[in-house]
Amino acid sequence: MEQDNKILRHAQELSREIRPGRSEPDEVTWDDGLPLDRVIVRYGEVKLPSGMRGRLTPEDWRPLIASSIIYNRSLYRAQRRGSIVRLVLPLGVGEVPLIFALLQIFHMRNEQATIELILIIAGWILFASSVLWLHIHWLWRSLFYAADKRAAEIVGMATILESLRKSRDAISALRGSTKRLRLLPNINQRIRKLDKLMKPRWRRALVRD
Repeated sequence: MEQDNKILRHAQELSREIRPGRSEPDEVTWDDGLPLDRVIVRYGEVKLPSGMRGRLTPEDWRPLIASSIIYNRSLYRAQRRGSIVRLVLPLGVGEVPLIFALLQIFHMRNEQATIELILIIAGWILFASSVLWLHIHWLWRSLFYAADKRAAEIVGMATILESLRKSRDAISALRGSTKRLRLLPNINQRIRKLDKLMKPRWRRALVRD
């Protein structure tokens, strides 16, 4: 309970800094179904993966919580500020040849037309599904990387990288290395992204020296 209370205090302090005036989390829960590399802070709750309990200190959780708060806020804003337009536009353009083809087929009215109609509808469903998946994939990943970058500005780049590396090592010890298709970036990808942000700083420091 003491560790949970420390984690909650960190989450509340970060929430006040990142989204002042908004409600703060009031409990920490450990979820058996949450992926080991996920942290969720919303609806007044800090949700952590139960498999990682006791493997990170409250201070290690702090940067990960900061990133989660920023990510959820950014995702909500993106949904409200017209990110759907970027999805609707290509789908709308794709409807033009679909409608044209359907009009041509309706004039034919034979068995061949029925087969072509089925193929066109199947192709449209595949196209729409692909556009939707690519949009979600791009949006969620870009916002996640941006959240890590903003969190680094709050807690320090070295601090968030250390937390991510500790989390990666703990996860590797629990399940080994696994590769699977996923929408959100894994910890290694997040670390590489932050490392790239640090390289220009090193170059500027060398130039000054």
